[in-house]
Amino acid sequence: MATTKAIELEGEEWRDVLPMEKSSHNSVRIKIPSTTASSSTNYDESDDPFGKSSFQKNLASTIEACRELGKSSLWVEVPMDRASLIQDMKEFGLRFHHAFDETAVLNIWLLEDSESKIPEFATHNVGVGAVVVNSRDEILLVRELRKNYMPWKTPTGITELGEQLDEAVTREVMEETGIETTFHSILGFRQTHGLKHGRSDLFFVCRLDPKEVVDSTTGNVVMPEPVPQENEIERAEWIPLKDYLAMIHDEKTGGHPTMRHIMNVFDEGRKIEKLVVESVVPGRKPNTIYFPTGQKD
Repeated sequence: MATTKAIELEGEEWRDVLPMEKSSHNSVRIKIPSTTASSSTNYDESDDPFGKSSFQKNLASTIEACRELGKSSLWVEVPMDRASLIQDMKEFGLRFHHAFDETAVLNIWLLEDSESKIPEFATHNVGVGAVVVNSRDEILLVRELRKNYMPWKTPTGITELGEQLDEAVTREVMEETGIETTFHSILGFRQTHGLKHGRSDLFFVCRLDPKEVVDSTTGNVVMPEPVPQENEIERAEWIPLKDYLAMIHDEKTGGHPTMRHIMNVFDEGRKIEKLVVESVVPGRKPNTIYFPTGQKD
């Protein structure tokens, strides 16, 4: 049977525990290496603390050690090629939390005298929409290849992991229409529940300014022509703003209640601006905050 080396944790030596590292909120994390990363022609299961023959014993010792040390939770990252170990973890009360790439993440709350404080993973999706109005009083609109609830809509999309709102919305407009823009402000946002995968949704509607070019010969503004995104967008056009306002206010069809309020904010020049400030947490990146300025354009 495999034996494990003594591991120092919180100033004490523990035997038959799995390699682990401290994590946030008084937790510890175990990262099980893949068999590919640990394989070699000289592989000896007795040197592998995650070997099938000794894993249950080592996991039991690890959970006991963590509880003695007063740790709040234990997290285990399991690569796909070690999935057979998950059945052993189930016996000790570990449960799935989330997955990424080829790795599943399981956890267990260790403080038996208190309820679990482990939050659910990814409770919200974050979406963005763009109101882009040019100097000719035209608004940039698209018609998707599928699921068009109205004749036209503003460009929309989902933020990527680690992406700022202003980055996401300018990227989505470029991808869907080919129009280059700069972020101006947030006009408003809405929260909806029970959408994709049962998650909630935060949707931020932003005001963007199109980058217009002035003809050096005539002095006239040269408006860039939208190019619809292949396989996603059927049409992308500059539509007279008055026509879009008539559509969202149409009493016969019901119009678009959310965009009616958003365009009222746009018309009144109200806005929520972006500001980057330093974090008070040492080592953390600067924070991006959005706040109403009280000023109108």
